[in-house]
Amino acid sequence: MAIRNAGCRTMTQPPDQARAAQVFHGDPSELPADPDLVYGMPYRHYKGGAYSAVGIGRFEADLAPVVVYRAMRDPSLLWVRRADVFSEPVATPQGEVPRFAPDWPAALACLDFLPRQAVLDVLALHDSPYRRYHDRRHILEMFEAAHARGVALDRAQALAVLCHDAVYVPGCEHNEAASAAMIESVAPAEARAVLERAARIVLDTRDHRPSCAGADTVLDLDLLRLAAPPDLFDAHSLDVFAENRALLAARTGLQGDALWAEFMRRRAAFLGHLAQRPRLFLTAAFADCEAPARANLARIGGSAGTAEAAGG
Repeated sequence: MAIRNAGCRTMTQPPDQARAAQVFHGDPSELPADPDLVYGMPYRHYKGGAYSAVGIGRFEADLAPVVVYRAMRDPSLLWVRRADVFSEPVATPQGEVPRFAPDWPAALACLDFLPRQAVLDVLALHDSPYRRYHDRRHILEMFEAAHARGVALDRAQALAVLCHDAVYVPGCEHNEAASAAMIESVAPAEARAVLERAARIVLDTRDHRPSCAGADTVLDLDLLRLAAPPDLFDAHSLDVFAENRALLAARTGLQGDALWAEFMRRRAAFLGHLAQRPRLFLTAAFADCEAPARANLARIGGSAGTAEAAGG
């Protein structure tokens, strides 16, 4: 985790004298018992800012419990606030509201059979700096799309969406197998049949051909970015390039414009291979995505060929 040298802002004593006079002894019972104050939990400030919890600690000067958190817009900068101030109610024209409130996405309700910390731990695996396409955004987009379209994911499907890119190394042939192998440790109490089907769906994402019940829905969600508006589709292409740039340069010896041209040749080949399929989207819930996805593929062009370091 990259943290600026001055990333943690020094906490000043609050103006409330009664609060400032409170004495702490370092006893564990003084720490907040809020189950939502776990690493990675998203929070929303009452003024609208998005944050995530890093954890709880103590202010060294007086042992006061504190919450350490970061802004989503600048995760390199850590903030520190006394725990009682973090969770206290604030008066607004609409009435009292929490200063910071947990902001658990409604789209993740299908994962409520898992501890939230387990979900957050898997999402954190997608935050490596080199992940520009196979990142947390992609996973959350899939859950949000299912939620928005009224697609109810069962436990195996939800686990597959959560874990299908949990392990991702550019150019590695074993990403899907490694991701599938993680599922049992993510949900150790889950029924064996659910775990096995979830793993099978993850393996299906390699070739995007369903081999078991429910895989078609997950594959449609995984390909949904193909149907993005053209400008967003092009931004995704830039993310794929950024994610694979170092690998492609090492393997080809190319740089600059020549490297970009080689990437686009490979991406066109990958997308052209997909375009040969009778249907890109396999379920009725995503039938409307077929036409815009075909338009994006046609705009990129290309024919079937090597797809290394250009896939989506």
